[in-house]
Amino acid sequence: MLNDREISIRIQTLKDKMLSSPRYASIEQARIITRVYQENEELSVPLKRALSLKAALEEIEIGFEPEELIVGNRTKGVRYGVVFPESGCSWIDREFETLPTRPQDRFQVHPEDIQEFRETIYPYWKGRSMEDIIRAKDGKHIDAIAKVVKINQKDHAQGHICPDTKLWLELGPQGLKEKAEKMLQKEGLSNDQKEFYQSVILVMEGAKTFMNRYGEMIMASDRDPKLTQVAENCFALAKRPAQSFHEAVQSVWFLFTILHMESNASSFSPGRMDQYLYPYYKKDIESGALT
Repeated sequence: MLNDREISIRIQTLKDKMLSSPRYASIEQARIITRVYQENEELSVPLKRALSLKAALEEIEIGFEPEELIVGNRTKGVRYGVVFPESGCSWIDREFETLPTRPQDRFQVHPEDIQEFRETIYPYWKGRSMEDIIRAKDGKHIDAIAKVVKINQKDHAQGHICPDTKLWLELGPQGLKEKAEKMLQKEGLSNDQKEFYQSVILVMEGAKTFMNRYGEMIMASDRDPKLTQVAENCFALAKRPAQSFHEAVQSVWFLFTILHMESNASSFSPGRMDQYLYPYYKKDIESGALT
């Protein structure tokens, strides 16, 4: 168990690393999404989205810092910005070269990434992205309304949601997968319902792999003994619901990391963390696992 001084040093080290890390624009997930869509043109949008998220969770490069007791990120880089082509990327096409020098929110870019984006990713999504579909369907109305009011959310996914974190903690990805599998066996389901449950199963398989990948990376590293527990938490959460407070916090962090990978939206609320995390905290206090 860490003492107060060790905690302060650890957190200050993480903060310093965060503030000093260079920021880059990342096209890694965009590359994965584009490939999966190209390979599955015949499938519905829900299934393509599920497959592309599953592939990202299984393939995207990951990393961790030795001071971290909660792991997980949507990129290996601590502060990378993600290009998400399914929503819309025309502004990236216009501004990619200016990201390192613009007045605010600067990101470094790799020239080879700009080339790949322009040659492979953007040509595929031009006319297929959410932004393009909205423009084709309602562009004239939007332009007319925009003369008098500002309209947001035309080129990215909608956030501002509070997911059922309590259910996620109670079931975990394995439990949610099993629940979807049972629902899929019911008679009389519509095609949309079947695709929904199939998509849940695919994404939960990806989530389990994502958790195991972190556990395996930590165990394979020249690690501090304290990180062994972090790895064990990751392995456990891929198999069953959280049981300890440490596992519960890690599970919540995985949930929100995956949500941001799913739609590149913002403003996901953790809701009443004091309520749904308290039973795990109380249990660990009473057992002496926490002070």
